[in-house]
Amino acid sequence: MDRNLIKKHEKTLLAAMTSVTTCQNLLARLDRQWTRATLTGKINCSRIAQTLIDFIIATQENFTSLQTTLIDTLMVESTQKVVLEIAAVAQVAIDILKRNLFERTADVGFLATDDDIVRFLAGGGDDPDERTAIEERLAEYRAKYTVYDEILVLDANGRVRAHLDRDNPVTLSHDPLIARTLAADQYVETYRESDLAPGRGDVLLYSQAVRNPETGTPLGVLCLRFDFAGEMAGIFEKLAQSSQDMVILILDESGKAIATSDPARAPAGRTYSMALHDDFRLTQIDGEPYLVKTLATTGYQGFFGLPWRGHVAKRVTTAFGGGGNGGNGTSLDARTIRTNAIFSGRLVQVEEASENVLSDLELVVQNGEIMAAKKSLQADPSERVEAHALPHVLNEVKKIGDQVQHVFQDSTDGLLRLVTSSRLQDVRFLAQLAIDIMDRNLYERANDCRWWALTSEFRRILDKPAPGAADTDRMREILAYINGLYTVYTNLFVYDRGGRILACSNPGERRLEGRLLDAGFVPATLRLAHSQLYAVSDFEPTDLYAENGVARPTYVYNAAITSLVRPGEVLGGIGIVFDAAPQFLSMLRDCLPRDGQGNIQEGSEGMFVEPG
Repeated sequence: MDRNLIKKHEKTLLAAMTSVTTCQNLLARLDRQWTRATLTGKINCSRIAQTLIDFIIATQENFTSLQTTLIDTLMVESTQKVVLEIAAVAQVAIDILKRNLFERTADVGFLATDDDIVRFLAGGGDDPDERTAIEERLAEYRAKYTVYDEILVLDANGRVRAHLDRDNPVTLSHDPLIARTLAADQYVETYRESDLAPGRGDVLLYSQAVRNPETGTPLGVLCLRFDFAGEMAGIFEKLAQSSQDMVILILDESGKAIATSDPARAPAGRTYSMALHDDFRLTQIDGEPYLVKTLATTGYQGFFGLPWRGHVAKRVTTAFGGGGNGGNGTSLDARTIRTNAIFSGRLVQVEEASENVLSDLELVVQNGEIMAAKKSLQADPSERVEAHALPHVLNEVKKIGDQVQHVFQDSTDGLLRLVTSSRLQDVRFLAQLAIDIMDRNLYERANDCRWWALTSEFRRILDKPAPGAADTDRMREILAYINGLYTVYTNLFVYDRGGRILACSNPGERRLEGRLLDAGFVPATLRLAHSQLYAVSDFEPTDLYAENGVARPTYVYNAAITSLVRPGEVLGGIGIVFDAAPQFLSMLRDCLPRDGQGNIQEGSEGMFVEPG
């Protein structure tokens, strides 16, 4: 933590740190009492105890120096507690968003190769019946991938041939993204105003060229409009549970807010001061000081997307209070905290130094009492008077020293309990977040298998009495293309109604082709009566997810493949093997506590556990 930065904002920060200012005021009062006691000693005992008084003065100066160090350390620890809290939320906010958007790049890449869409555009896209059929297919897609509020199919001239949003009046687009997409080898990610969404302001679009599979000639463009506002509302709702005095924003590279958890205090469209390279910044929001931190995404599967940042602001006036929903930590044992807490070292060092100074003071007091006893027997009347006065001075100094040490002890104990309570609250929040991320990730897996089961080519092939080698190759080709886009799977496979695997995406898993599956998910899949339904295995070891011949636990998601000729008749299924080990590890790493620069804190670990 940058102490110079804290010093720069000391007045504002200290005004909000009630416990620190209380400590500061107590120590100042005791320091004045100590000065008066020392002055009394100088006046009444200087002939017999000047050396002792000089040591008491030096001890007071040592304590004064330690008091300054204590206040500085309390400020640093208090500020760091808040910075770590807001940095964790900023990192999670942008990383959760980027995880979601990575899935969108795969979606548009696969849907742009959909046989029905390709044929529709290859035929010119003019036939009303074909248009209706395509829009029904797009509606089926959106029913599974609910993150889109509009899907458009355009020809190479920008004419809208099919789309879903009946309130969208667009029929022809002159947006430069059309030409850019037609010239691109992969998806194009765009966030700005577009004539593809008139009157909606900035929108997030994922577009990819639809090409003739034989020649590669571009036939048109598929465009997915992401429900950015809806997605961010869900993210903000989860994250805002960690603090009520926190504002969470997503900023673009210029610092302009493109999403906000609190439009009233911090509206979108406004530019905010970012704290990307500083430990934190202080800024004004709605006339109040806020402590802010900004972090870029750590990326997901190599995807970073548009240069957006997670930005969190916490109101200074309430930032340094108690532990919120996590309690104030008063039930926590301070000795245990000091022994085990990696963040308490600086505070403990200050406390130990004060104990050493107090120990020296106690020794001086003892020596002074012995001296006073001896001097009280001297013949010199003035020395006897001073000898009688000295114990009172020493006792007062000793009492003040004990009180100073008590303030040191209480201050360090209080902050350590507060920080520990805050960390425990953070850990609970991150644990819940890990579960939320896992649930969302697995929800996407259910979406994937249900949509891929509707691939027309799979349905046509399985409609055949006896698919041939060319059919197997074609299914392999499609599965491999999908798997190349959706890298969270080790293998995708198609099986017939008898449970026999017909084709695999992974060349290394081709040995499975021809095998009869005896897993429970097969009959469950073959009983599915609707395209919105899916079946998933238990999380258990399976040789479908083996490494070096050893079965590993994972989920296998399945959906039924139905006939094109006889609607509703189940011909088989598609199974997708979730790459559980690295994916769960990635989810956990995303939820580990991080420092102010977004780095995982040393000693942190996470795990998903079964109840019981």
